Amino acid sequence: MRINARLDEEYSHKIAYIQQQTHKGVTDVIKSAIDLYYQQLQQHYQNPLSVLMESGFVGCGEADPNLSVNYKSVLGDGLDAKYDYR
Repeated sequence: MRINARLDEEYSHKIAYIQQQTHKGVTDVIKSAIDLYYQQLQQHYQNPLSVLMESGFVGCGEADPNLSVNYKSVLGDGLDAKYDYR
Protein backbone atom coordinates (compact mmCIF):
# COMPACT_ATOMS: atom_id res chain seq x y z
CA MET A 1 0.00 0.00 0.00
CA ARG A 2 1.26 3.41 -0.85
CA ILE A 3 0.47 6.26 1.56
CA ASN A 4 0.48 9.94 0.72
CA ALA A 5 0.10 12.23 3.71
CA ARG A 6 0.36 15.95 4.28
CA LEU A 7 1.93 16.82 7.60
CA ASP A 8 2.28 20.22 9.18
CA GLU A 9 5.62 21.48 10.41
CA GLU A 10 5.16 20.08 13.93
CA TYR A 11 4.68 16.50 12.72
CA SER A 12 7.45 16.91 10.19
CA HIS A 13 9.82 17.83 13.03
CA LYS A 14 8.59 14.91 15.10
CA ILE A 15 9.25 12.43 12.31
CA ALA A 16 12.67 13.93 11.71
CA TYR A 17 13.45 13.63 15.43
CA ILE A 18 12.32 10.00 15.52
CA GLN A 19 14.42 9.25 12.43
CA GLN A 20 17.42 10.88 14.04
CA GLN A 21 17.00 8.91 17.28
CA THR A 22 16.26 5.53 15.71
CA HIS A 23 18.25 5.76 12.47
CA LYS A 24 15.19 4.51 10.59
CA GLY A 25 13.58 5.76 7.41
CA VAL A 26 10.17 7.38 7.24
CA THR A 27 8.55 4.11 6.12
CA ASP A 28 9.92 2.23 9.12
CA VAL A 29 8.91 5.02 11.50
CA ILE A 30 5.34 4.93 10.17
CA LYS A 31 5.25 1.12 10.35
CA SER A 32 6.41 1.24 13.97
CA ALA A 33 3.79 3.85 14.81
CA ILE A 34 1.06 1.75 13.21
CA ASP A 35 2.24 -1.36 15.10
CA LEU A 36 2.21 0.52 18.39
CA TYR A 37 -1.25 1.97 17.79
CA TYR A 38 -2.57 -1.43 16.71
CA GLN A 39 -1.27 -3.06 19.91
CA GLN A 40 -2.94 -0.37 22.01
CA LEU A 41 -6.26 -0.91 20.28
CA GLN A 42 -6.02 -4.69 20.65
CA GLN A 43 -5.43 -4.35 24.39
CA HIS A 44 -8.59 -2.27 24.79
CA TYR A 45 -10.78 -4.64 22.80
CA GLN A 46 -12.07 -7.66 24.65
CA ASN A 47 -14.27 -10.41 23.37
CA PRO A 48 -17.80 -9.82 24.72
CA LEU A 49 -18.07 -13.46 25.84
CA SER A 50 -14.83 -13.26 27.80
CA VAL A 51 -16.04 -10.04 29.46
CA LEU A 52 -19.23 -11.80 30.61
CA MET A 53 -17.33 -14.87 31.79
CA GLU A 54 -14.85 -12.76 33.75
CA SER A 55 -17.62 -10.68 35.33
CA GLY A 56 -19.06 -13.71 37.10
CA PHE A 57 -22.53 -12.96 35.73
CA VAL A 58 -22.67 -16.13 33.63
CA GLY A 59 -23.49 -19.06 35.87
CA CYS A 60 -24.23 -16.96 38.95
CA GLY A 61 -27.84 -18.14 39.24
CA GLU A 62 -29.15 -21.48 40.32
CA ALA A 63 -32.24 -23.18 38.96
CA ASP A 64 -33.67 -26.47 37.78
CA PRO A 65 -31.38 -27.93 35.09
CA ASN A 66 -34.47 -28.54 32.91
CA LEU A 67 -35.78 -24.99 33.29
CA SER A 68 -35.72 -24.35 29.55
CA VAL A 69 -38.10 -27.27 29.10
CA ASN A 70 -40.51 -26.74 32.01
CA TYR A 71 -40.27 -22.99 32.61
CA LYS A 72 -44.05 -22.51 32.26
CA SER A 73 -44.88 -24.86 35.10
CA VAL A 74 -42.11 -23.41 37.29
CA LEU A 75 -43.39 -19.90 36.62
CA GLY A 76 -46.97 -21.01 37.28
CA ASP A 77 -45.99 -22.63 40.59
CA GLY A 78 -44.13 -19.48 41.63
CA LEU A 79 -47.07 -17.26 40.77
CA ASP A 80 -49.47 -19.59 42.56
CA ALA A 81 -47.30 -19.44 45.68
CA LYS A 82 -47.06 -15.67 45.50
CA TYR A 83 -50.74 -15.01 44.78
CA ASP A 84 -52.26 -17.84 46.79
CA TYR A 85 -55.48 -15.95 47.49
CA ARG A 86 -57.06 -16.53 44.04
